[in-house]
Amino acid sequence: MLLKIREVSSKQLTLEMIERRLPKSHPKSTYYQEMLNRTRAGYAGEQRVDQEWQEIYLEQCHYLLHDVQLKAEGGAIHQMDTLYMSRNFVLIVEIKNIVGRVEYMEDNHQFIRITSDGKVDGFRSPFDQVKRHARFMRQIFQKAGYHIPIVYMIVSANPKMIMSASLSAQPIIHVSGLAERMEHLYKQHQQVCLSEKALRELSKHILKMHKPTQWTMDMKMDELKKGVICSKCDYRFVMQYRQGKWGCENCGEVDNQAFNDALKDYRYMYGELISNSLFQDFFGISCSKTVYKILKSLQLQEVGAKKNRKYIIK
Repeated sequence: MLLKIREVSSKQLTLEMIERRLPKSHPKSTYYQEMLNRTRAGYAGEQRVDQEWQEIYLEQCHYLLHDVQLKAEGGAIHQMDTLYMSRNFVLIVEIKNIVGRVEYMEDNHQFIRITSDGKVDGFRSPFDQVKRHARFMRQIFQKAGYHIPIVYMIVSANPKMIMSASLSAQPIIHVSGLAERMEHLYKQHQQVCLSEKALRELSKHILKMHKPTQWTMDMKMDELKKGVICSKCDYRFVMQYRQGKWGCENCGEVDNQAFNDALKDYRYMYGELISNSLFQDFFGISCSKTVYKILKSLQLQEVGAKKNRKYIIK
């Protein structure tokens, strides 16, 4: 049973906002664009693995949770790409979307990727990540009075990742082998450790523990464009509010949806609270009565009164 779907991360949504609002001439434009490309590729890889789960027939009682973020008592964050909860074992899956040949230096806890053009990159071992998550999950179950095997594996979403012999003994597979690996895990862990009721309650407990974090950017907000920006003009021009409509004076496009998108962008830039004066400044409307009318029409939750009134953007 799918208990939690995967959603686009706050990091990707924020980077997409930066893509729209950061001038191409900005010295960090390329940096953020490359970060967005990597983030989108990672999400696409996760979706590829999610699709594979849908195609696997699993008759055993189970719960599937995608993109789970749990916070330990000490404040450490455990972000797990996929958590498979069954009566026999709990599986933690880390998804990688890597292109190139991968070598594993076990003693140094490092992955090395060699691309087709000979470029060599080193990055942290994902095995260390999932082992850390496994230790945390084991503590959760032990505190609840249950003992169940906690297993883990790395799933490559990209068929262009070539695994070297150094990975042959490690729990890593290509996504195409997921169904076969699940069969192997059930053969390996035949003992039933949880009742269906306990599994259901523990899975829902994990879901309640899920606390998504908001990705923050290292950038001054005044470097980003304000207002409603025209997508038809590749976000180069700010739209104006005239007679209840948002229009672009450059191309003539009228697009009220662009206002909703800008409101979401404001939330990623400044947070969920907006006041009449902040609205005037961001959207370039000088008339406070017009702004008050727009804010009221949005039916946003209000906090405070009169001059201190603010509105919550969800």
